[in-house]
Amino acid sequence: MTGEGDSPVINAVIYVRPENYSASAARCLDYCAARQYEVVGLIPGDWEAAMRLLGEGVAQVVVVSSAEQVEPQPGVEIAPKPSSRRRAGANAARNRWQSKPSTPSSEPAAARHYRY
Repeated sequence: MTGEGDSPVINAVIYVRPENYSASAARCLDYCAARQYEVVGLIPGDWEAAMRLLGEGVAQVVVVSSAEQVEPQPGVEIAPKPSSRRRAGANAARNRWQSKPSTPSSEPAAARHYRY
C-alpha cells in the first residue's frame, strides 16, 4: 500500500496497560499521528496479541507508552513523554518576574516589569 506522495503506509498496533489506559493511549495515538502511522488496533494488556499482529504482518510496528512495559526489540517503538520544555520555560519566566530587582524607588513601577 502507498499513501500520499507514494510513501509507504505503516500500520501500527498500540499496546497499553489497562491501569494506564487513558494517558498511555492518548500519548501513543499522538505519536502515531505525528508519524502518519495507520493505527490498526489498540490492545489493552495482551502483549502476546500485539506481538502476534506484528509477526503476522498486520502491523509493522507496536507502539507502547513506556520502556518499562517491554524489552527493546525490533518493531517496537516507544512514544516519548510530552516535552517538559514548555513547563521549564514558564517556570523560568515566573521566577524572573517574581525576583525583586534592586532598583531605586524613584524608578517607575512599569519599568520594573520590563527588566530581563
